[in-house]
Formats: sequence, structure tokens, C-alpha cells
Amino acid sequence: MNGRKAGIIATAGQEDENSPGLWSLPDEVAVNCLAQISRFDLAALAIASKIHRSLVSSPELLELRRQKGCTETCFYVCMRVSPDPSRPPRWFILSPHHRLNPIPWNPSQASESSSYVAVDGGIYVLGGLIDGRHRTRDVWFLDCFSHTWTRVPSMKMPRASASANLVDGRIYVSGGCVEEKANPTNWSEVFDIKTQTWGHWYLPKLRFGICQSVVIEEEKKVYVVDEGRRSFYLLPSECLFWRFNKTICDFIPGTRNDWCAIGKLLFCRDTTCGRILWCEPNELRWKPVKGLEVYDICRLSSNSAGNIVIFWNSHLRQTWLWSAEISLRREQEEIWGKMEWSDAVFKLDTLSPSSVLYSASVLVSAK
Repeated sequence: MNGRKAGIIATAGQEDENSPGLWSLPDEVAVNCLAQISRFDLAALAIASKIHRSLVSSPELLELRRQKGCTETCFYVCMRVSPDPSRPPRWFILSPHHRLNPIPWNPSQASESSSYVAVDGGIYVLGGLIDGRHRTRDVWFLDCFSHTWTRVPSMKMPRASASANLVDGRIYVSGGCVEEKANPTNWSEVFDIKTQTWGHWYLPKLRFGICQSVVIEEEKKVYVVDEGRRSFYLLPSECLFWRFNKTICDFIPGTRNDWCAIGKLLFCRDTTCGRILWCEPNELRWKPVKGLEVYDICRLSSNSAGNIVIFWNSHLRQTWLWSAEISLRREQEEIWGKMEWSDAVFKLDTLSPSSVLYSASVLVSAK
């Protein structure tokens, strides 16, 4: 935390550094003081100055509040709800009553093709297309405690639809850049969340673009499939990269979407039949999750409970976005799903096509 705090002091101005306040205390003392007060008081303190905001949003404070039982998991959804494709997406939080409540949106966010990474305390939005044509280097951070947006250091390369994965406090980004400007030295880069700096990491430039990538957290591996149906494992911390000896025979780009890992298993949605599928990463043979109805699923993700969350549109009576949470159990060589809840979460404008771009669980301070 010392490095992060020092960096913000340098940009906040000398008058803050010489003024009495929490930042004049040792880091451990300041964090312990903040851990004792309520979430609402922390939110008020966060707007006092950049340094207060840094302390309030620090990983150390979140971890201490986690130990004290003062954290909760919230589920966030990013949606395109405007008929104008150049307008930035809107953001929502899923309430305990299964309704999507709006939170402040970012008017500077790229309108499409951004990459998203959820971390403890917030969500990073990386790159995307401006006006549907121009790639951007911009990176934004949504602080899920205060629901405020902050611009963080930009990527070295403009990217859209890049692969972005979190492993051990670093965001590894690959592809999504203009091919003629990309080479092995800039095709990939890595963002250190603690120091808020970008650096290089070597990943051989793939012949085909990355179609899906997902982190298997227990092994700290990134599982990657390219548009040529070839599969790879990446071990970013050790700069290791290796390819399977076979391709995915039943995989066509665009039919297996929204890959996520729960434990050591992969899950996705099949856009051709509306089913939820699963597979062992080493086998690459997709099988349906049993015991579920078939839905026209428009987005699939996992939550902190290790369950699957799906969204789909219903056109009965009125147009609504529906959502459901599905728990999973394994019986020998089969995975069975159980619907924990299902509800209409958002009323859609029938004149404005809407789509769910991203959804994820985020751990935030509570009480």
C-alpha cells in the first residue's frame, strides 16, 4: 500500500501531504481506524480527497473488513439500452429483490467491444470501439463501493474485443489490436493492479484471434481458444505457453459463448440450442447440464457462490429481461442444474433493442 499511497500523494499536491489527516498516520494504523466505521461514513470520506479515496478503496482495507465480516458480494450488469449504438452502456446492480437498479454510468466509456475484469472492490473496463470504428487505449475503473468512475493508466496499444484475465493481482491482456501494428512485443501487455502500471509480458502472436479465454483459478492458468478452434494453456506468472495436440471438433466461433470456470470445469451457453454446456478442459467434449429447461440465453456468467447466472428476454405480455441463478451438482459423469430463483429483473423498451454486455460478482465493503 505504501507505493500506491505515495503515488497519489505526489499527484494530489504538496498541500495535502503537509496537512494533518489520516495519511499522516502509518498505513496499518490508518487502515485499522477506517475498518471500524460504517460503509456510509467511508463513502462520505472517500469524496473528501484523492488520498482519502485511496485509503478507502485499498485492498488492505477490504481484506481487513472481510476478516471482520463487513463485506458483501454484489452482482453487477452492464447493458446497452439506448437505440443509439454510439451511446455508452448503462450499469446496474442486482438487488436482493431480483431487480436491476441503475448506478452512475460513464459517459466516456467506449460504446462497444470493451473488455471487462472484476476484482475485489470494482470492475476494470479496458479499450473498446469509439463511434464503432476507432480502437481506444482507455482504461476505466468502476469503484463498486462508491459507484464512481476513475480513469486509470491507459494501455500501450489501442484494443477492442481483447482477451483480458485476472491472475494473482495482474490483468493480462492479449490481442484486439490492429494487426499491422501488432508484433510479439506489443500484442500482449499486463497491468499490475497494486502499482497501477502497465508492463510487457511475452505471448507469441497467434495466427488467429482469441475467441474465448477463461481463468482456472485453482491452477492459475488461462485457458484460451482461438478462432481456428485450437486450444492453449497459459501460465502468465511463469510466461509459459503451450498448445493442445487437438482442435475442438464441435466448436464453431459464435456458438459457444460466455465461457466461465467453476472449480476446474468450464461452462458456456450454446447459442444454437439455448442449453448450458460443460466440459473438462483437458477433454474438450461439451455436454449439456441436465435437469434444466431450454432458454434463449443472452448472457451467462458465474457468481461468488459458484452458481451460474443467466439472462434471457421474455416477450410474453410485456418485454422483460429475465434472470435466474442455477446451482450445480455432479453425479459421476453428469452435471445437474437446479433453479434457485427465476424472476423478471428489468423492463425493456420495445423500441430500443437491449443487450447484456457483461455481468459479474464483486466483493465490496458493507455495514
